[in-house]
Amino acid sequence: MSAASPDRRAIASGRILAHPLHAASSLAIVSSTGGRSEITFAVNDFTANVIDTLHGGILYAMVDVAAFMALLSVIPDGLHGVTADIQVSVLRAAKKGDTVHVRGWVDRVGRTLANMRVEAFVPGPDGERLIGTGTVVKSLIPAPY
Repeated sequence: MSAASPDRRAIASGRILAHPLHAASSLAIVSSTGGRSEITFAVNDFTANVIDTLHGGILYAMVDVAAFMALLSVIPDGLHGVTADIQVSVLRAAKKGDTVHVRGWVDRVGRTLANMRVEAFVPGPDGERLIGTGTVVKSLIPAPY
């Protein structure tokens, strides 16, 4: 199975970055290649909850984005992935001002489903502080673009 073309990845990346939720989160796509991805986003006024820590729903959304970007790097043109199942565990808080890194990787791509794993962390002086993990299953459908 060959990866989506660079043009198609650019189109998808542009659509993702233009989404209002992602723009308000200062989302950046660091990498998307070889079944792996990394994105970053800010814990800011938009993504924080009432106690100035990362809102769990935002983490859920970003886990889905990282999984999609990892998948996009390995599925061929003509296919797209939509979320069929997602599980996210919040392990500890990230606080306002933190930059969260989310790494995704593809475990398996079948005929109709793909399975990904994701980890979210905040870098610090003592290394990476894991704040969440997730698994995502995406159904493979004809690409809408």
